[in-house]
Amino acid sequence: MGSKYSCSDFELYTRKIKDYFLLSPDEEIDLARRYRNGDIKAGQRLITSNLRFVVKIAQSYFHLGYGPLEIIQEGNMGLVKALNRFDPDMGVRFICYAIWWIKAYIKNFIHKSYQIHTGRLTHAKGLISLNSCISGDADANEECLLDHLLYQGPDQDDCYAHKERRTYLLRLLASDPPILSKREVFIIEKRFFNDPPATLKDIAKEIGITRERVRQIEVRSLRRIRDAIEREQEILAEDIHISHNYPMRKRKL
Repeated sequence: MGSKYSCSDFELYTRKIKDYFLLSPDEEIDLARRYRNGDIKAGQRLITSNLRFVVKIAQSYFHLGYGPLEIIQEGNMGLVKALNRFDPDMGVRFICYAIWWIKAYIKNFIHKSYQIHTGRLTHAKGLISLNSCISGDADANEECLLDHLLYQGPDQDDCYAHKERRTYLLRLLASDPPILSKREVFIIEKRFFNDPPATLKDIAKEIGITRERVRQIEVRSLRRIRDAIEREQEILAEDIHISHNYPMRKRKL
């Protein structure tokens, strides 16, 4: 696959984007809020300060035969898309949120670029297996082309929020000094992180106490988790309750 970009163009581009300074977390939040209020220049600064990260992500796709700047250009479009959907009060850095969009735009470009062939396969060139990993790394848990033919799952923002909430809570349970005892952590993990979640009866039978005692420990543990969340102010305490199908809510200003 040919490219209108040369190696020297790529080198010039990478040198140029190094002139843009990285942002501190506080600067990033301030710029994101200003952008949401209509300050276009604030959004442009958020974009330019993260261009080097797009290059780093795009490099894993360079081996597919496209020009580096073609891949980077698609990644930059994903970065802009992420900016338009980014909530500065989500509690994560902008680039952490944007990674999915950057990869999605690159993969979509690659997927659409493959030519569909008909007729006898013996005369077809450039065919690729739908089971092939898009990044080319056969050892990675990477999506394949088949995964992108039809997607009927939940919105990606919801998936991301669920993953972030899960990661945060697991970190909280493993904190030092601990906020819960080993038995309390065991019960919370069984109730909220097992798939499917364990019932109170199952846990009671496993550790040799009554069902009501398990419920009491769970309620007490959740109260301690809420207190820890209030202290850290990462996510709303009311996001953590006994329901196993609760939505992620954004932190209030």
